[in-house]
Amino acid sequence: MRHLVLASVSLAALIGSPALAQEPGVDEGEIIVTATRREARLQDVVEAEASEGAEELRLRRLEKRRQEERREAAEARERRAREAEEAAREAIRRAEEQERRALETRQRFGNTPSRREQFKYRIRAEEERAAAARTEAEQALERARTASEEARRGAGPRAPEAAP
Repeated sequence: MRHLVLASVSLAALIGSPALAQEPGVDEGEIIVTATRREARLQDVVEAEASEGAEELRLRRLEKRRQEERREAAEARERRAREAEEAAREAIRRAEEQERRALETRQRFGNTPSRREQFKYRIRAEEERAAAARTEAEQALERARTASEEARRGAGPRAPEAAP
């Protein structure tokens, strides 16, 4: 008898429990999740978690892409700096070669006043080419310094300055 009373009390408690109570408009196969203190279907909760996971994955991919872009930009700046340094070395080599030619021309054709007068245009042309090569080398050095500084700072390339 005692078992019967307990069984009926247990059954009454189960039937009266809000989790097992049948609410209108809810299918028999649906599970209602109320742990968030608001009612939602289990499928909606799973989809929400999946969409939150998808959003987190999207954000991680976006951050990874940004890091890759920053790394590529840094590599590009370093490459530009190396190329500018190589161009400066080449410009310096050309300037030294041109100055050597100008000196040879001066020595060969300017050893006497009459020869200097006779070949003054040729001597002047070589000296002007040497001066132009020096100017080009100085500009290449400045470009190399700028590119090196940008690579070190991590900044993007500056806009080219207007020619005077």
